[in-house]
Amino acid sequence: MSVALAVALATMAASLVGLVALHHEGLRRVLLRGVDPRPLALLRIAFGCCLLVNLFEVAPLATYLFSDEGLLPRAAVPEVMGRAALVGFGDGVREPAGPQDARAALEFVISGRWSPLYFVDSPAAVGVHFGLLMAAALALTLGFRTRFSACATWLLYAGLLRRGDAHWGGEQVFCAFLFLLLWARSGAAYSVDNWRRCRALRRHGLLSMTSGTGAGAGARPSTEAPQGLAAIYRRVPAWPQALMAGQLALCYAANGWAKAGVAWQTGDVLQMTLLRDTFVRWDLSAAIAMTGPWPLRLASWGVLWWERLFPLVLVGLAARALGRCGAPALQGTAAALARVCWGGLATAAAIAAAVPGDLVEKPDTPGAAERAAMLAVLAVLAAAVAIAGPRAGAAVRRLADGPLAPKWWLGFGALFHLGNHVLLAVGAFAPATIAVYLVCGAGPWAVATLRRAAGWLARRGLPVPENLVKETAVEDGSLPHLHRDAAALPGWAIAAAGGLILAGGAGALISGWGAGAWHAAWLAAGTGLTIIGWRIARRDRGKTMALVEPWAHGPAGRLAAGGLVAYHVVALLVWQLPAWHSLPWRDSTRTLLGPWIELSFTSQVWSMFAPNPPRDQAMLRATVVDAAGVQHRFGTEPQRADDLPRPAPWHDRWRKIGDNVLGQRKTLMPRHARYLCRRWALEHGGEAPREVLLEMVLGPLTPPGSDPREHFAAHHKVKPLTQVTCAEEPFAQLAPAVRARHGLPPAPEGSLKFAWERPGRWADRQARRNPLAPLWPLMALGLLGALAGWAREDRRARVAMRASARS
Repeated sequence: MSVALAVALATMAASLVGLVALHHEGLRRVLLRGVDPRPLALLRIAFGCCLLVNLFEVAPLATYLFSDEGLLPRAAVPEVMGRAALVGFGDGVREPAGPQDARAALEFVISGRWSPLYFVDSPAAVGVHFGLLMAAALALTLGFRTRFSACATWLLYAGLLRRGDAHWGGEQVFCAFLFLLLWARSGAAYSVDNWRRCRALRRHGLLSMTSGTGAGAGARPSTEAPQGLAAIYRRVPAWPQALMAGQLALCYAANGWAKAGVAWQTGDVLQMTLLRDTFVRWDLSAAIAMTGPWPLRLASWGVLWWERLFPLVLVGLAARALGRCGAPALQGTAAALARVCWGGLATAAAIAAAVPGDLVEKPDTPGAAERAAMLAVLAVLAAAVAIAGPRAGAAVRRLADGPLAPKWWLGFGALFHLGNHVLLAVGAFAPATIAVYLVCGAGPWAVATLRRAAGWLARRGLPVPENLVKETAVEDGSLPHLHRDAAALPGWAIAAAGGLILAGGAGALISGWGAGAWHAAWLAAGTGLTIIGWRIARRDRGKTMALVEPWAHGPAGRLAAGGLVAYHVVALLVWQLPAWHSLPWRDSTRTLLGPWIELSFTSQVWSMFAPNPPRDQAMLRATVVDAAGVQHRFGTEPQRADDLPRPAPWHDRWRKIGDNVLGQRKTLMPRHARYLCRRWALEHGGEAPREVLLEMVLGPLTPPGSDPREHFAAHHKVKPLTQVTCAEEPFAQLAPAVRARHGLPPAPEGSLKFAWERPGRWADRQARRNPLAPLWPLMALGLLGALAGWAREDRRARVAMRASARS
């Protein structure tokens, strides 16, 4: 590893820990407050609709992607897709299928990589799984049993992709935000759940109506309402929405900075994309010839730098929120230490900028100068903040109302994605990304727009709920049941916990202590903060503080939420470390976070059209040679020059699979050839073909103004990819279970071929496992149990205090 880059990373990490500790009061007031639930509810509805569209896109390919009659037969699942989850499960060939003992079952549970399709994956079972997933996604969209439906949707969706992911692309968007929706109370507005709650409360006279007492925002206990009145829209935690905004910013920035190829520098990317048949909806060659290249170049550069600089939206949002939260400004020693930390960030950025050769994936590749220049700008800005001190906050807040205002960045993004969706059939992930804008500053505008639309419908005689037509405030923050306690962790404790975690990471990487040091550091930090926080909460019980917005949780809940936010943010940042040649510890560092990334299923790789877009037209051609030597074209995949109708209103996922088989994911190529062997046999009474040949039909991009079909026919070439002999290729023969399912005769003795990489016996595999691996999740569960006990204790004390106050 480059010494300069190592020093820069260490300095940056220490400085960030210091800033978090110093500004912990402002951060907790922003992240752990209760906020209006309506933007999040609109996100749930829009995101759920996009997810349903995504499932409809994939449904025709379900058997190919996820069943034992598709791309991956059952015997290969433990080795290919099961990974650590099925390390103790037999493949049904060398060992009996299923868990070999209790330790194997425990390994499956702690792996976090769960899928029922590992065990039951016939086409009928896949159909049931798919049906349950669509029902859960529909329930989530409608807000029916929202928390349960969100959990079911995430588990079923992740279980589907953990069985087959040959179509992987925009799915990572759905995986990332579905996981965050698990933690969000997205059913508190515009949902069946909230409608049922309000109906029950109204029936008992306990609901604050829009035109009555409290104007829908709730009311304190009074002689008219001894129990008080409940609000229509209860406050929900802000931190899941903040995580969504951060996830979106990381998605865009990682994608933008990965685009460092020559095509992006010249600005020819958009033209190359629109001339390639794979995703384009329309034949745009004539339009491109008419407009010329420069409008498309300007658009390409605009999109590139918008993606790269999108994290500035977080700066604007944070500046606004910190300005409104009422947190006291740093004074004295704390202010001086904050300046030191900002100076550390400036130093780290300057050191990294001074070694541009270390900032690229390979030596002498493009992009080093741009990355070094941006780090130099970051160093100057951090140094300016260090010099300005408290005055910098006022300057940033002014910028947050100007160039850093979300409306500019989100407006550009909406135009880009909508234009992209009109021109390219890339799938439902693009509008799903726009849906996340609702928690990035677009939410209030969307809520106001919905209210105006509801008023328009009401004026035309349609029955619209009153709370949708009239301005209805969110739950009154002064109501007695909301949290306003004064319990707070001291800054020194947060700094000590951060330092312990950094030391654990350094020990795991440098000293060779392994992932155990990292997990132990997090558990020790969490345990220490829990003990300190519990003692402080007991000491300060009954004390309240002036808050602009109340807490979303009690003291235990705030500690748990803060820990989850910290761990997930660290995991995302570490996972997105660039693959620079100067970062040889990147893979080892990512291994430390592997269990969490696997559990949350957020292992994103944001690199669409990066570092360059494809420069040619490519299609997959499959030829099956039957037992008599006759060649047959396999005509159910993207392989023919005439399979690209215009316009193309629907996103055909076969095209993405075709690109992956052609080389984006080379392991899929032999699997697809084996699948064709098995499928041919299944459709021909069990008679296997002699061989399967996969070829790439490759042609240059169509020049603007030319006919795409004529140009491709005149210039294409055929490149052989792989040729397999079906009788000898491993996993190319029908499994006995598939033959029995379709009433085919049993396979001849010894005709089934297999190829294995992992040891054949569970005892051999078990010897390679770390015996302490199950210890860490069990200890984490113990810590969560302690927090739950603390929360119950605090809840009982609050109930007793309110009862005492009423009496």
